[in-house]
Amino acid sequence: MTRRFVLVTGAAVVLCAWCGWVSGFHRSTAAAGITWGISLAAVVAVDVSLWRGRRGGRWGLRVESMAARWPAAGTRGRAVLGGLTPWVILVLVMAGWEALGIDTGRHVAHLTISALTQAYRPLNAAMLLVWMGVGVGYGVMRARSPVRSSPGPVRPGAGSPAAWSALPVVVGSGFAGSARPLVPGLLLPDDRAAGVAFWVGVVVVAAVVDVVARRSHGHLASAEQFLRLVTAPKAANALWVLAWTFAGYHLYAH
Repeated sequence: MTRRFVLVTGAAVVLCAWCGWVSGFHRSTAAAGITWGISLAAVVAVDVSLWRGRRGGRWGLRVESMAARWPAAGTRGRAVLGGLTPWVILVLVMAGWEALGIDTGRHVAHLTISALTQAYRPLNAAMLLVWMGVGVGYGVMRARSPVRSSPGPVRPGAGSPAAWSALPVVVGSGFAGSARPLVPGLLLPDDRAAGVAFWVGVVVVAAVVDVVARRSHGHLASAEQFLRLVTAPKAANALWVLAWTFAGYHLYAH
C-alpha cells in the first residue's frame, strides 16, 4: 500500500509539474504542438496498458473490475432517466454556456473554455490536467467494465436507456447550432472572472454529483456509470475518442 501511494503521489506531482510547464506555450506554435503530442502519447500509453491488463497481457496495468452493471436488469426507463438527470442537466448547462460564449461580440469578454484557458495560464494548466485525467479515467472505466457491460432489458414502454443517454448529446448539439443566430451573447456576464468561476463550478458540481451517486445505492449514475452507458455503442465510443482528441488539439496545439 505504501509503495502504491508513493508511486501515485509521485506520478501526480510529475503530472502537475508537466501541465504547469506546458501551459506556458501558446497555441499554434511548434512547442505547443510537440508538448501536446507528448501529453496525448502518455495518455494513450496508459490506456493501452490498461487494455492489455484487462486481457491478462504482460506489462499491463490491472484494475479491479466492477461486479455489477448500471442500470440493473429490468430497470424501468423512468428510473434510468432519473438516475441520469443530474448529468443531463450539467451537460445541457455547459452546452448552453459554450453556445452563448461563442456568440459574444468583439467588445464582450469571451467566456468559452478555450478563450479562458488562453487568457489565464493557471486555468490552462488545470484544464490540461483535467483533459489528461479524463483520457486516463476513460481507460480505467473501460478496463473496469463488467464482463457483460451492456444495459439490461427494459420493460416495454419504459424507454431505452441508450436512447435517454443520447439525450444530452442530441439536445446539446441542437442548442449549440441554433443559439448563435437566435440568442445574443450579452446574456452572459461581461466578466472573465465569472467565466472562470462557472467552469470551476462545473468541476466541483460534477465531483459532488459523483460522490452523491456512489452513495445512492444505484439510484443515481456515477460519472463512471454515466460515461459507460453513453459510450456503450461502438459508434459512440469512437465519437467520444475523436471528440476528446479534437478538444485537446484545439485547446493546446492549434
